[in-house]
Amino acid sequence: MNKLIAYILIILIFGCGTKNLHQNRIYIQDDKLYGELENGLPDNDTLIELKNKNGTVSGIGKMAVSKDNVSDIKCGLWKEYDSDGILLSEGNYKISSFIDCGMGGAFRAFYYYRIGEWKYFKKNGELDFALNFVPKMHHVDTRCEGGDNMIFGIVDTIPLNYWDKVDVNKIYELQKISFTDSYATTTIIPLNGKIYYETETDL
Repeated sequence: MNKLIAYILIILIFGCGTKNLHQNRIYIQDDKLYGELENGLPDNDTLIELKNKNGTVSGIGKMAVSKDNVSDIKCGLWKEYDSDGILLSEGNYKISSFIDCGMGGAFRAFYYYRIGEWKYFKKNGELDFALNFVPKMHHVDTRCEGGDNMIFGIVDTIPLNYWDKVDVNKIYELQKISFTDSYATTTIIPLNGKIYYETETDL
C-alpha cells in the first residue's frame, strides 16, 4: 500500500512538472531562420556583389541564405567601396538576433555587426587606420515587455598611433550599421550600453 502511494506521488509530481514546463514554452517565429548560427555564422551563405544605383560596386562579401532565399544579412569577410568604386573598408561581420513582438506573437529579429579588426583605406589604396570591434551586450527596447539584450560590436580602444585620425565622433559613425530595403533605410546605433534605431523612408 505504501509503495502504491509512493508511485502515485511520483507520477503526480513529474506530471505537474511536465505540464508547467510546456506552459512556460513560448513559440518564437523564425527561431532558427539561418540555422544554429555557430560562432555567429549561418549554416548557408552565398557570395554577393552589391552595386549602387549607378551600377558601381559598393560591396563584395557573403550574405546569409534561408530556405533558398538570399537575405540582406551580411556575414564573414566583406570589402566595402565608395560611390566611385574605391575600396573604403575591409573586415568581418557576424550575425545575432533579439526577440521582438508583433501581431503574430514573439519573433526573432536578425541583424549583423562588425567584429575583430577592420581596416579603413585612403583614396590611393593605402591603409589609413585600423580599429578592433569588440562584441558587447546592449539593451534594446522592443515591443515585448522589458525589451531584450543584443550583442553588438563597438570600439572601446583607439590605438595610440591613430589618435590624430580617429576621434569620438568618427567612432560613433563607424559603429553604426545600416539596412536598406525598397521602402526605408534603418540604422542601428549603439550608445552607452543601449541600442537605438533611426529609420529614413525612401520616397
